[in-house]
Amino acid sequence: MHAVSRLLVSAIDAGGPSAVADILVTEARRFFRVSRAILLSVAELEGQLEVAAMSPSGNPSGEFIPLTELAPVARLLRSREPALRVGGSEAGELAGRLGAKDDKETVLLLPMRVRESVRHVLVLADAEDRDFQASELEVARAFADAAEAGLAQLQLAAEYATQTARQAALARAARTLNESLDLNHVLVRMCQEATSILGSDYANVFLGNAVDGLRIEATYGLPKDVIGAHINVGEGLVGKCIERDEPMLTNDYQALPRQIALSPFSKVRSSLAVPMHWDGEVRGAVAVGYFQPHLVTREHLTLLETFADLAAAACRNASAHAGLVLAARTDALTGCLNHAALHDTLRRELERCRRTGHTLSLAMVDLDDFKRVNESQGHLAGDEVLRGVGHAMRQAVRAYDLVARYGGDEFAIVAIDADERAAIEVTERALEGVAVGATAGIAEWQPGESANALIARADSALLFGKQRGRRGVAVRASELPDDFVPIASDRDAGVAADPEVGPSSDRSREQTEGLQKRTRQLAIANSLAARVSAMSEVDEIVNAAAEELHRGFEYFLCAVLRLRDDGYLEGVATRGMAFDRADGGGWSQPVESGLIGRCVRERRPVISGDVHSEADYRLVPFMVDVRSELCVPIWVGEEIWGAIDIEEIHPSAFDEDDVRLVQTVADQVGLALRSARLLEQLERVKSATADAFAMAVDARGGCHDSAATLEERAVSVGLRLGMEEADLRALRLGARFHDLGKIALADEILTKPGELTPEERQAVEQHPITGERILSAVDFFEDVRKLVRHEHERWDGGGYPDGLTAEGIPLGSRVILAASAYQAMLAGRPYRRPLTPAQAHEELLRGAGCQFDPRVIAALVEVLAEEDRGQEALSESSEERQSRSTLAS
Repeated sequence: MHAVSRLLVSAIDAGGPSAVADILVTEARRFFRVSRAILLSVAELEGQLEVAAMSPSGNPSGEFIPLTELAPVARLLRSREPALRVGGSEAGELAGRLGAKDDKETVLLLPMRVRESVRHVLVLADAEDRDFQASELEVARAFADAAEAGLAQLQLAAEYATQTARQAALARAARTLNESLDLNHVLVRMCQEATSILGSDYANVFLGNAVDGLRIEATYGLPKDVIGAHINVGEGLVGKCIERDEPMLTNDYQALPRQIALSPFSKVRSSLAVPMHWDGEVRGAVAVGYFQPHLVTREHLTLLETFADLAAAACRNASAHAGLVLAARTDALTGCLNHAALHDTLRRELERCRRTGHTLSLAMVDLDDFKRVNESQGHLAGDEVLRGVGHAMRQAVRAYDLVARYGGDEFAIVAIDADERAAIEVTERALEGVAVGATAGIAEWQPGESANALIARADSALLFGKQRGRRGVAVRASELPDDFVPIASDRDAGVAADPEVGPSSDRSREQTEGLQKRTRQLAIANSLAARVSAMSEVDEIVNAAAEELHRGFEYFLCAVLRLRDDGYLEGVATRGMAFDRADGGGWSQPVESGLIGRCVRERRPVISGDVHSEADYRLVPFMVDVRSELCVPIWVGEEIWGAIDIEEIHPSAFDEDDVRLVQTVADQVGLALRSARLLEQLERVKSATADAFAMAVDARGGCHDSAATLEERAVSVGLRLGMEEADLRALRLGARFHDLGKIALADEILTKPGELTPEERQAVEQHPITGERILSAVDFFEDVRKLVRHEHERWDGGGYPDGLTAEGIPLGSRVILAASAYQAMLAGRPYRRPLTPAQAHEELLRGAGCQFDPRVIAALVEVLAEEDRGQEALSESSEERQSRSTLAS
């Protein structure tokens, strides 16, 4: 009794199960006067045993012992006997296998039960041949029961704490896995969270299937060089998991028949692997492992399955997002990167070159006589040619090089870690694979050079090949003669004369005038920046630019032109005497002509002090007096949007200061236009997202008309309650999406005619949380999410999911609850017939103060009465028309 008492006290005071285990074997050895006491931990389902404690301490292996290797213990568990005595050589072998090397003649095995489950076995080993009497066995069983009660008490607390921690970890994982839609980020976070939840030494995420095998996409705890390794179906635990499409575990990893041929896996002792599914197919797996002996059980496997479900959802969302991003970056016709993606990629690669000192080359490729293909065979044939060229070029370059469609029939190759010589080889292979003739220009990046400057040098090499009879080959920018200029040689004619020429008074006057002009230019630039920063309409922005420039300098002509889809430049904002002469008529010209066209085509400012000497100047009747012209391109992001054009009747009217001014204005206009475009896109995204969610709700519920009615009715109630405009917008969407979470419910639950089971009801009561979670993926639904979450809260606190009461429930949610309840009463449900409007009114009034907010019900009743009056008026009007028609006939 003293021994049992000390044991139970130790269970209360000890720091944990391991401390109690040590005390247990010490008390058992002392009480039964045996030479050694050993406590075995049993995982019967997994067929594994572990030495939990030993007194006096011996030399246990520290590894799990298969139950098959300890026949007496297996016999005890099968027999369900209260004790088993083992003697002779079998006793010695048993004690030795457990780490008690000295000879033992007698071993008594005592199962320690909790209900019908045996979690531990107490082993009493003695060096003498000892025959335990019935009274000793009875006491031994009582001791074992008391010991198990003490251990169970602590283990229950430990397991509860573990389960709580795991649930918290799963909740954290669900949150962190959905913080990003970047697939790589999601995969890395998966590994980190899996390691944390399972307490493993490493975690891997694999993507693939049972046909093509798997690829390690992310790891935590293993060397990074395993990423990208291919795993065949059936290799390692994860390969078997995919082969069988079921979760698997092993506590003897090295005994698997087919191993993964990677060195880190040679140290793995135990492991778990679970397949991941989305869109109805096996898409990959998540696996964790341990390098030291660690008993993994079905409980651990269930935990990893739960995590894998969360991870698969995050992967599905990230993969879908990655597909959309790829589609946005890909030219639909050729499969190459599009123009914007090229510029973005080129900037990132150049930044990498600056950091690492690596090199990079760019090839600009233009198809020869492609226009003739379109003219002779039609645009469909031309599209087929472009599609074939894109495919051939992607096949010809190295795996890590990039191919983009720059525009029209022009392509670009970004040769990674390649100097000019290596880029020549890559480009020539690409040219050989192109079925139609093509010419290329190649430039190697020079430290400090911008992406645009690199493109310009490669483009100059391309133009050299086109203009100097070297078509069909790749021309190096380093080979270009110094005097080669692919534009008119007198492009700098408008530069002002040398200020040192003339009397000193003239120089002083010029300097003063220049200073005044520059000051005025800066004032105009600041004024324009202040104006356009608050604008979101294209017309407002471009007219502000033209107005500020003309107001400051009264140019003969100041215009902003937009590049249309048909290849024409159109004046969208004009100021000056020139257009006064034209009586305000419209202005457009093809991009192939004029100095403005050259500016847009060559993507650079063009300045001329004598336009009539320019071969490509386009003479317009009402601008015959013009002598000087300055054109600057407007960039919106990486795209040429149009140009700013200023013209004067004086020769050499513009200098480099004017170029800087107009370039500054063009930059400000471009930034404002980009912001306007982003706002427009955001509005489209908002509208499209709202429509998509609404379609999901309607498709599941099949109630377009009733959904619209509910929205209008809820907003009408909100107006009577004095809700603000922003709250009314959220209320409208909240009414639209209040049942969004039901798309995750099974049809059997939604259409069940009878009473729901507790499990089914619990699933239904989760749908507001599901709806909130779906909406949480979209930032601009932030005000709507809380309305959806709390739409089923009751005024008296009896609702779900959070049991909020009275004013603690968002007002919008209270309105939606009442309005949707009325509509549901009229519509009926699988388990009841629809009510009449009068019956539904009665139910609303009966629920006021318990289910519904009384103030909301009062407002709703007024709205319904107003609807009835409107219907009556409409009916009377219809009857009057019918009556007039009858009289007339």
